[in-house]
Amino acid sequence: MADYEKMDTPEVQRLAKQGDKDALYEMAWRMAPDVQRDPVESCAWQDYWFEKAADAGNVVAKRRYARSLIDRVMNAEDRQKALGYFQSLSDDYDAGILSGEQREEGIIGKLWLGVMLCEGYHTRRDAVKGSELIQTADKFYNGFEGFGFGVMSKIGELYASGLAQPGEEPSVADLEKAIKYLDIAVKRFNPERDDPNNRGFLQLTKEQLENQKKRIVNKMSMGDDNTTFSGAGERRRQMMEISEPARQRMEADKAALTRLRQRLTREGW
Repeated sequence: MADYEKMDTPEVQRLAKQGDKDALYEMAWRMAPDVQRDPVESCAWQDYWFEKAADAGNVVAKRRYARSLIDRVMNAEDRQKALGYFQSLSDDYDAGILSGEQREEGIIGKLWLGVMLCEGYHTRRDAVKGSELIQTADKFYNGFEGFGFGVMSKIGELYASGLAQPGEEPSVADLEKAIKYLDIAVKRFNPERDDPNNRGFLQLTKEQLENQKKRIVNKMSMGDDNTTFSGAGERRRQMMEISEPARQRMEADKAALTRLRQRLTREGW
């Protein structure tokens, strides 16, 4: 396999223009705008090439591009696209066509497909299948060993908020899983590595962890449910609402990507 990182840029461009999936992926890192100076343009550049590489069959690009799509503002079109890429990774894993490190990409695809199916934000919802996929990834990674704060807190909240099962309120078993993952999230938070913005989320995660411990005691003793979470249906409705600042950011992202596509089309891409 060619070592694209060691190739000079003209050679990578030549192969990318021929549709080479790995060269297309490498283009995401070549000539990219400085992320510190212009994060919107930098994001647009990477998304452009990740999408090209993903559609050409690059496994890593499928995962990276799909994650970029779901990490943005809530958007029905982008989330449908992301679900398709994660489904593709999961299907490729099941079909046995992934090997080596690519198998891990397949499992990560299963994990995020599971998260999206549980959430059901602008996509189909299947909490039973979603939870099954998350547990499959958990077993593969032996308790998600190697995953950091963000992923663990995300999964913990899924179980705590009732999104990981068909009804509106989590079961005792769901709350036990919520405690498990939220506890892992708190323990794995690394102030030197994690996004500084996550420090606020760390405190919220700690509070969620304590809330779930109280909830499980109440459920097992009196059947009560003292919770700061709304039901799963209300939670989905709230998450699909887009604030004005978020809408402006979404429009800025779209405008940057449109400008980039126009420019690259003029340059023969």
